[in-house]
Amino acid sequence: MRLEGPVRFRFRDLEADIEVLIEGNASWVDSIRQDLGISGEGAGYLVPIHGTFRNSSDSKISGANRSRADSRGGPPQRPGPTPDPSRIPASIREIGDLDIQGEFDKLGVSLGPIPSADILKEELEEFAPFEPLEGASTEHALEERVLQALLEIIVRTHGRPSTSESLLFEVLGDRFGMDTLAFGKWLRRLWKQGRLERVFGSDGKDAYAPFPFWLNRE
Repeated sequence: MRLEGPVRFRFRDLEADIEVLIEGNASWVDSIRQDLGISGEGAGYLVPIHGTFRNSSDSKISGANRSRADSRGGPPQRPGPTPDPSRIPASIREIGDLDIQGEFDKLGVSLGPIPSADILKEELEEFAPFEPLEGASTEHALEERVLQALLEIIVRTHGRPSTSESLLFEVLGDRFGMDTLAFGKWLRRLWKQGRLERVFGSDGKDAYAPFPFWLNRE
């Protein structure tokens, strides 16, 4: 059974920090996969976009999620009345116009200043020596344990929900023997593995926040 029509192909290699997403006609997507050397059943996964399956006898089989309107070639019919945009209240705010500090003040919440790298290094040493995380599916189990301790200090002691990548590197880069490129790739792998949340800054700089379950991991 094969796909025809518009399809989406996705391939990920977390170890090599590679992610591929291809959308288009099935035959074209297959040719691109062959050029990249990731064709066949084992590499990535392929799903239809309002497409159909064909079996070896070339008889068409509608996708499980297609409505009768799809089989006639039209868009799927949604239940309920036609949406009325005029009934949706307008909430217009220019990008960057939100006063986050002012909103916190209204709630009576105050954030302390961001600690410096030197202060964080001193506080981190109070947790030494460190033991590697047990069963961690990462090539840097000891480094991950140190990062975990650092983010725990930042979140629970200083009340900062996320930390910039640059500050994390300033504290841990020399300790881990990593340059900025290697350190950034390692953080992104932890993000893809579901250990960290990546925060995309409006200035183009990333920050990272730990998931609670990961902070409690030993």
